[in-house]
Amino acid sequence: MTKVTASYWQPDDSHCVSREYLKTAAWSADFTVHVRAGFTLEQVRAVRSTLGSSTATVTAAAGDGVAAWELTLANPSGATQTAPLLVDERGYQLVTAAAALPNVTVTQQDNLTTIRVRTPESVPAAAAWLRAHVDGDDSSVYVGTAKTWTTSVSVTGLSPVSEETVETAAQVAAAHPDLRRMSVSGSLVTAVVPTEGQAKAVVAAFEGTPADSDGQRVSVWWPDGNGHEVSGRVGSAR
Repeated sequence: MTKVTASYWQPDDSHCVSREYLKTAAWSADFTVHVRAGFTLEQVRAVRSTLGSSTATVTAAAGDGVAAWELTLANPSGATQTAPLLVDERGYQLVTAAAALPNVTVTQQDNLTTIRVRTPESVPAAAAWLRAHVDGDDSSVYVGTAKTWTTSVSVTGLSPVSEETVETAAQVAAAHPDLRRMSVSGSLVTAVVPTEGQAKAVVAAFEGTPADSDGQRVSVWWPDGNGHEVSGRVGSAR
């Protein structure tokens, strides 16, 4: 390990039986454990076993040819401090393998498997990798860093998109580097861009892409999330 940070919290008033209970309510913590690139599954499990009712994110530093990866260690529902708290081997292998992909910033395994890539041009390759390795679970590709993102594309799970939609999302993100936020799923595409012209261009791009589902819409706001809206139906121009 290289560093451990923690934020501590108690239940607030709305979750306590009484203020008297609040005085003695147990503290919990959300830990972030920074480790070296060669951290092993057994070492992650050792971290998990010490957490009790708390949660943690294990973050491996970039280095030795491997990009950073994150593994969320959520406490199982209803588990006690004495319950066996294991890390899923498949999830661990998934994030560490994905971290070796070119231009990956961070991967994360939780209820949702995510890969964050540095540029829009890396989105199609990352999406193809997820389709090949994630079966049934939700997964997404994000464009950004470990802490911020501009574009997300749903790849597998409840609302996946096709390869054509992935390509359109990547092209739109590359063509509009000042795009502030775009979310692409099989049911809805949303984005926020600075100008009306850009909003119309984004809508037109998705209107020319085959729809992933009936009623899939595209809605783009400018100049911010509370501004004007341009909307359409994905695939309607085909």
